[in-house]
Amino acid sequence: MKTFVARLLNATSLALAGLYVALAAIFVAVWNTAAQIGLPLAPLQLAVTDTSAVSNTIQAYYDKRLLDRAVQATRLQDFAQLKSIPPGIGSTSIRFYRPPVASLTATGAPAAITEGVNPTNYRDLSYTAIDVTLAQRGEVGKITDITSVAQLVDHLNTAVDLYGDDFALDCDTQIRNVLCHASTGLAKRYAQGLANFAAVAGATAANSCLIPRDFLDAQTALMIARAPTINGYYAAIVPPQGQRDILNNSEFRELIRQGYAERMFKGEIAEWTGIKFVVGTNPQLEDETEGTHETGAFSGAGTNTTGFIYTTVVTGKGGYGTVDIKKLGGVAKKPTMVMVNTPDSGNPLGLFTMVGWKAFWAAKTLKSDWGVALRHKTQYVA
Repeated sequence: MKTFVARLLNATSLALAGLYVALAAIFVAVWNTAAQIGLPLAPLQLAVTDTSAVSNTIQAYYDKRLLDRAVQATRLQDFAQLKSIPPGIGSTSIRFYRPPVASLTATGAPAAITEGVNPTNYRDLSYTAIDVTLAQRGEVGKITDITSVAQLVDHLNTAVDLYGDDFALDCDTQIRNVLCHASTGLAKRYAQGLANFAAVAGATAANSCLIPRDFLDAQTALMIARAPTINGYYAAIVPPQGQRDILNNSEFRELIRQGYAERMFKGEIAEWTGIKFVVGTNPQLEDETEGTHETGAFSGAGTNTTGFIYTTVVTGKGGYGTVDIKKLGGVAKKPTMVMVNTPDSGNPLGLFTMVGWKAFWAAKTLKSDWGVALRHKTQYVA
C-alpha cells in the first residue's frame, strides 16, 4: 500500500511539473509575440498595503506631559510700594501718606532766636495724602463634566496655571499703563538726550537706542529728587530689546565687567554705578502717540518710520504703589482661585465646573520724580 501511494504522489508531482513548464512556455511565447507587434508591456502590479489604506486604524500618540509654556517675566510689581487693605473694614480705597521733607524756607524753619524769647513761628507737620481707589478684576472658565471624565491631561491644573499667569500679566500691564501715562506717569526722559517723544519718533534706531549716559542721567535725576534706593540700588526694568543694546555696547560691557557685584533682584542681568538691571518682557510699545500702547505690528507710516518706541522704567523705592493682596487671600502673582464644582441654580445638573480668580486691586504713581520712564528705540532686528 505504501509503495502504491508513493508511486501515485510521484506521478502527480511529475504531472504538475509538466503543467508548470507548459504554462511557462505559453507565457514566454505570448510575451515575445506582444513585443514583436509593439504592444505595451508592464510589469505585474502587486497590491501594497500602506498606512493610507488602513488610516482608520491609526491614531496619534498623545503625550500626557505638556510642553513648557511661555511665561512672561513680569517685574514691575517687585519694585512697587505695597500697602495692605484688611478685609472687613468698610473701605474700597487705600490712602498713602507722604511725610514732610526738610526745608529751610517753610514756616517755622530753623532761624536765629533771642535769648529768653520764645519763637513765634512753629514748624508744621503736614502730610500729603494720596488716595488709591481699588477696582475688581478677574476671569473665569468652564470645564464640562464629560471633558473631566475623558481627559487625557489635567485640564483643571492647566487652567489654574494659565489663570495665574494671566493675573500676573494683568497686574504688570496695569502698573505699566500707570507708569507710562503721558501726563500722570513717571518723570519722562528720552534716550541719548533727545528732547521729547517726537524727537525719538523721528530718530534712527542708532540715534535713539540706550547708551550708558541715559542711565547716568536717570540716576542723577533720582538722586536730585532724593528718591530712596531699594536695598542700596535703583532698579532699571529693561525690555529684552533694550537688554540687547546694553550688552552689545562695548562701553556698557566694560563698565559692567569692572563694577558688577552679586545679583540681588530676580531676573537681574547686570549692575552698574548703583543701578541694577532687570529684564521684563511686558514693555510699553508706542508708535506715533506717547502713552498709547500699541498691540499690532509696526506700520512704519507717519513720522516714525524706524521702529517701535520702548520704555525702560528706572525707579527708586516709593515711586509707585500697588495693593498687597496677601490679606485678601492671595499673593501678587498667584491669586486665590475660585472653583465651583457642585450643582446650583445656574448649573442644576452639574454639567460643568467653573474655575477662575478675582482680585480687588489698583496701581498708582506715588511720586513721579522718584521714577523715570526712559523712552528709546532698539537696534534689534527680528
